[in-house]
Amino acid sequence: MRKLLIAATAVTALFSLSAHAVPWCHGGTIVHFQTANWSGGQLLLNFFGTVPSGVADPEAYKAFTATANYASTFSGGGGGFGGYSVPGSGTVRVTHTGPYTLTNMVGPGYYNTSQGVQFKLHKCYTIPPLVGVKEVVRMSPDSPAANTPFTPLPEVEAVKQYWSTAEKDALDLKK
Repeated sequence: MRKLLIAATAVTALFSLSAHAVPWCHGGTIVHFQTANWSGGQLLLNFFGTVPSGVADPEAYKAFTATANYASTFSGGGGGFGGYSVPGSGTVRVTHTGPYTLTNMVGPGYYNTSQGVQFKLHKCYTIPPLVGVKEVVRMSPDSPAANTPFTPLPEVEAVKQYWSTAEKDALDLKK
């Protein structure tokens, strides 16, 4: 029985060595959607509950909890289609940017909620990372780059005509 337990422990250790951690939102798109600067009053409005006993710095705890509560209101969604999976999809990450006593604290007691807090919110979406277009070719029926027959839709021509009319009208208004 003892040998069986040792063997099971060894196999578990080998499997745990083969597992690799994947960073947050790996393979997805991280979107920075808000930069906030809160006063102490705004911070306390978003803090719910009490500070647990044993917390070394209750003021910093309030700041981190209040911003996490606010960020949780934006979580959810994030996509998910065709079996494509991203770790942390739909979650929101808070990055505190100030004040200095909160972000670069050397010990408890230097930060007070009356100093407020500055932070950024980033959301993870399942959509693969967007990349810039490297080369653009305008297709036309007589283009040498076109290997396939190409005829534009009549609606496209109507859109071109609409925009040229709208631009002309805008220039006439400026005069």
